[in-house]
Amino acid sequence: MASCGVRSLLAREISAFAVALWLFAFVVNLPAAGQSSAPSPEGQLAEGIKLLSAGNLPEAVKTLNAAKQSAPQDARPYFYCGMALAQAGEMRDAAAELAEAVHLAPDQLDYRVFQAHVFQQLMQTAAAEDTLRVFKSDTTLRRLDPAWLRLLGDVYYRLGKIDETLRVLDRWAEVAPNDARIDLDRGQVYVLKGEPETAVKFFARSLQESSQNPQAYFELGKIYYRRRAFPAAKEALLDAVREDANNPEYVSKLASVYLAMGDTDSAMEELKKVESAGSSFPTIYYDLSRAYRSKGDASRSAEYARKFDEVASAERARTARQEAAGRPLGRAERLLEQGHAAEARALFEKALEVDPNLWEPNAYLAEMDLDAGELAAAYPHLQRLEQIDPDSAIGNFLMARYWFKQKKYEEARICAEKVKLIRPDNSELRSLLGNIYLELGQREKARAEYRAAVSLAPDRADFRAQFEKVLGANAAK
Repeated sequence: MASCGVRSLLAREISAFAVALWLFAFVVNLPAAGQSSAPSPEGQLAEGIKLLSAGNLPEAVKTLNAAKQSAPQDARPYFYCGMALAQAGEMRDAAAELAEAVHLAPDQLDYRVFQAHVFQQLMQTAAAEDTLRVFKSDTTLRRLDPAWLRLLGDVYYRLGKIDETLRVLDRWAEVAPNDARIDLDRGQVYVLKGEPETAVKFFARSLQESSQNPQAYFELGKIYYRRRAFPAAKEALLDAVREDANNPEYVSKLASVYLAMGDTDSAMEELKKVESAGSSFPTIYYDLSRAYRSKGDASRSAEYARKFDEVASAERARTARQEAAGRPLGRAERLLEQGHAAEARALFEKALEVDPNLWEPNAYLAEMDLDAGELAAAYPHLQRLEQIDPDSAIGNFLMARYWFKQKKYEEARICAEKVKLIRPDNSELRSLLGNIYLELGQREKARAEYRAAVSLAPDRADFRAQFEKVLGANAAK
């Protein structure tokens, strides 16, 4: 049974890949969207995927949410909605959609691969690793198409799982032996292992398989640069830049080689092309500082050194905050799963001391306070959730619970209906809406919501009792 609570949605919630590159590999045999004013669920789904593949992400999400209303227990709209949100950079919301997709279709392995990808992007390592447990068996690997094998290998690589990455690459090579990306990825794995000689062999083999391969040239250039083989590094990086001139990382590395070779003018020429990317690649500022110092311009050198320090310091501080908050948060989630609520609460509060705008601890604490009837304690956390993401299904569900407990039923209805647009398959939400409409005196709407709750969770005796009570009351009238 799906639940809208934090433990069931947020705990499952939580870019290296561009989602649009995969869509045509995954979307097959879907019908074209119909022309009628009331399209079928399949038509809505097809239209949502078409919008997603065209990069129209807001409309894709809107259309896929409509498809959920028509078929609330079909996993596909949730999955593609998760893809759209991930492509838009809304990783937390993407994770919630994927949690529903996996819940509704637990045997759909591609859903789990993408879910692990999103967990990793959210730095939720334990959740990503838990999601990937199903792929320990070679049998499950054999059920994945090449595109999903590629993503699975990438996720393992980003998690630092070397043996698992190589195992996936071996399987990928069985089904796509001529794909140059496989040896490119193998080379990167051996860089991670600290075996550059082996890495060079794989990068070279990848280039033999496809000369249109800028990343392989870039990886070779980096290895040659570390070896101080600057002429070879220059040639490799020139090839990388020729094939992908808009990649600031490639251009920046080429400039570093020019500086190492004493060619300051060429370095400056390259660095000026990518200066606007300095906030993402601070070594651009660092090398500009070096170049101006070499030119004898101490003032400009100091200016770029300051920019480098600012960006690097901000990144270090961000990483430190993330790590400091992440450690207690991860332990708190495990303690909560084990039933140690008091210890978990203390750690959630500790995480908020590091960063009061963290979503997860605010959501967990709000739910814990609502469960305990501590409405005054819950409200500040609910307000913070609303400030962080006013459209969140979880935040609105928790706020609906709060307003219902405060007997402000219209406010509760507004929040709950927002959630229904995104989570029509959630039985607890539908039951809550039934309670809300009953208190508002709208018995027909209450009965419809209770009926939906029973249909979505037929094993819940409390939902059935609510439904039968309303039916009985209507019959008495």
